[in-house]
Amino acid sequence: MNQRSEQDGLFGRTLSRRNALRALGLTGVAVAAGGHLAGAAGPARPKRAAGLRRPRSADAGAQLAELLGIDPATAGGGETFKMGAVLAMTGAGSYYGQTMSRGIDLAVAHIAAAGGPQFEVKYLDHKSGDAQAGVDAMRELGEAGYPAKLASYCDNLGSMLPGTEQYQCFTLDGGGGTSTFAQGKPFFWGTRAITPNDAIPGLLEYTKTVLPDAKTLGFIGWDLGEPTNSQIREDILAKFEAAGYEFNGLFELYPVGESNYSTLLPKIQANEPDILIAYGSGQDPGHFASQYYVSGIEAPFFGFEFTPDGLNASNGAYDEYGFTFAADYFDESVGVSPLAKLFISEYQAAYDDEFPDFYAANFYENTLVMWEVIRRVIEGGGDFNSGADLDAAFQENLTAVSVYGGDESTIGSYTLDPVTHSVIQRPMGVFNYKDGAVTPLAFFDIAAADFRLA
Repeated sequence: MNQRSEQDGLFGRTLSRRNALRALGLTGVAVAAGGHLAGAAGPARPKRAAGLRRPRSADAGAQLAELLGIDPATAGGGETFKMGAVLAMTGAGSYYGQTMSRGIDLAVAHIAAAGGPQFEVKYLDHKSGDAQAGVDAMRELGEAGYPAKLASYCDNLGSMLPGTEQYQCFTLDGGGGTSTFAQGKPFFWGTRAITPNDAIPGLLEYTKTVLPDAKTLGFIGWDLGEPTNSQIREDILAKFEAAGYEFNGLFELYPVGESNYSTLLPKIQANEPDILIAYGSGQDPGHFASQYYVSGIEAPFFGFEFTPDGLNASNGAYDEYGFTFAADYFDESVGVSPLAKLFISEYQAAYDDEFPDFYAANFYENTLVMWEVIRRVIEGGGDFNSGADLDAAFQENLTAVSVYGGDESTIGSYTLDPVTHSVIQRPMGVFNYKDGAVTPLAFFDIAAADFRLA
């Protein structure tokens, strides 16, 4: 790998005018570890089937029960639990709904096999962020008496939050977390790091290490309307300042689902920072990368989500130039605990040897957490068909089981804040994708705690 391709692979465009990458000492890092994804064209999107495509290990349920220390008296065996799942089943973000539902379906099967209740999951479509679709879905669940649901897109970018409270529907959002606008909302809990906010401090610790001459930062990201945009801006700029960087004034927003960046790129070029922080999800990062890398802009850019959907949208740009991102990403470097290994092996057995992405991991663990809360309610003599009882039981202990973190003998966990309803402990990292491989570059937790290079 020559110097140019290595630099492009790690950071997008080279930082040639500062020679900032000379001291990296990471020749070949982008291809040092095997990846789980296909080459330039990327894998096909998963198609959600009614059931799992292959038999699971016969003892998966027994293994899960042992790992979680399940008491049969409170496991809920023989009961039925109604749970909604409002996901992006169609639209630009349909990849999300497909992979999230896979994680849910696998967990439902494991829970039943482990002696737990039979989850009756009602899948509804918010059409990749359509507000009215979200409102309609929440009303349907509420009127049908569903006490709980799993959600994405920050409960469909806020449109479902009033209904979540009205119907007292206990909700875990492992797709969008809480962001800044949904914090502290009744019955709503974000179980992943806020993207990009929570990942920025750790990312900037990493950039200080590998790009020591970079001083200024700019930002582009989704336009979510007011007051959300101002809330996000205030939080992100405070994080820039806390990390010792100068904000260069570039803070540009673009519509969710954008594929044409011809008007945005000249604005970046006219006010080019040393480092560009670029937030977007789904196909958006891939579309942006495919146009950014050929724009002539030299500033390296860092993203916050890597999915096969984005890879496909990059039209080969991720493979040719690389894509570096900071996130609570799931791969073999993160999934090291006994629970994570069980999940990975069972997922691959169920879905044609495909390695689970972080959305499948998040919704698998969210379904396990829902079972954990049900067990608490049963133990306390409450009604697990009551969203209020579920929410109260969850708040008794806001540390929950996770497929992230832990070690070879210990199961991982995450912890939420009782006021913000967002995570205050969640493993994250900086990763690079290039030539079919995702390579970890650094690891950290919320507020860059326990930062270390990989």
